[in-house]
Amino acid sequence: MNPEQFDGLLFDLDGTLVDTMPLHLASWELAAREFGFGYDADWLYDLGGVPSRKIVDIINSEQGLSLDGERVVQLKNGHYQRLLPQARPFPAMLALLERYADRPLAIGTGSSRINAEQVLRNTGLQAYFPVVITADDVSSHKPNPDTYLLAAQGLGLRPERCLVFEDTPIGRQAALAAGMGCVMVVAGQPVWS
Repeated sequence: MNPEQFDGLLFDLDGTLVDTMPLHLASWELAAREFGFGYDADWLYDLGGVPSRKIVDIINSEQGLSLDGERVVQLKNGHYQRLLPQARPFPAMLALLERYADRPLAIGTGSSRINAEQVLRNTGLQAYFPVVITADDVSSHKPNPDTYLLAAQGLGLRPERCLVFEDTPIGRQAALAAGMGCVMVVAGQPVWS
C-alpha cells in the first residue's frame, strides 16, 4: 500500500500513532486488581479500538462477573489520565505524518473524546488532524466500519480513496469493512506489504 495512491490518510491513535497501549494496559491491570477480575495483557491488547465500557461487558460475559461497568471505566480512566503525560508518538509514525502533512488526515479511535484530545494535545499531534472521530461519535464501534466511514466523510472523501493505519486485528477489520486500504503498524513501524 502506497500512501501516494490515496487521497486521505486515517489513523488509529493508541498503539498506532502514539505509544499509549502500555499505559492502557497498566491502567487495566490496576483496575483488575481493584475489582478482582482476570487480567490478560495480550487479550486486552487485541481489543485495542474497543471502547472500555464494551471491554467491561466482555469481561463480565467471559468471566461470569457482574462488574459495574461505569465504575470500572471511571477507575481505569483515572489511572490512564495520570499516566498520559508519559505518552510519546512513535518516531516512524511522526515522520510519516510530517511527510504527508499536506494530505487530508483524520483520527479514527476507539478512545473517548476526552482521552483522545488529551493524547493529541500532550504529544503536539492535534495540529495534523482537522477531523477526530472517537468512540463518543459512533454507536457501532470497531470492528464495525462506522468510525472510519465517519472520518472519511469528515474529510469529504470517498472511503475507497482512504488508507488506514492500524495496530490491531479489530481495527484492520473496521478499515476493510469500510472499503479502505489498511497498513498495519507493529511496534510503532508501518509494515508495508
